[in-house]
Amino acid sequence: MVVPFFVALFPAVWYLNRNLTSERLPPYTEPTTELLLASIGAAIIGSVVFAMVVALITSRRGTNESGGLYRRRILRPSGPALRVFGLLIAVVFGWALTEFVGVGPLWVEIVFSILVLPLSIPFLLLAPLAIRFHWAVVLGLALCVLWLSLLATVVSDLLRRDIDVKT
Repeated sequence: MVVPFFVALFPAVWYLNRNLTSERLPPYTEPTTELLLASIGAAIIGSVVFAMVVALITSRRGTNESGGLYRRRILRPSGPALRVFGLLIAVVFGWALTEFVGVGPLWVEIVFSILVLPLSIPFLLLAPLAIRFHWAVVLGLALCVLWLSLLATVVSDLLRRDIDVKT
């Protein structure tokens, strides 16, 4: 259950970065390497638990075929779609490293910012609400993961169709 894992991880990392690096939020703590690593570890563990709970709930429902084909494939991507999804997650991770951690030169940050823009459309659409409401931030980040999975599914289908046409 890769998609539910990232649905939980994206908002967790967002809030960790916001809370650990902002001096405006009380109580201010100096973001040491140990604190950041422990926080990210806790976010990963929490995301794994969330994904396991989602897997448990969906496995109890059985193989219900009432959902649409793309809905099932977005939540449980195929092998090719998972590879594309992994590539998209790597782009988001690269952007986060350049933006939040400051890794790499400015031109790399600019390239990642351009690449991540279409991947963040759900969050951008909810940005006016996210300024005021935390639920909109969490929803926007969770929807970004579902958007990435949809893009990965569509791209893998297009690539497979292109390969089938050529052979």
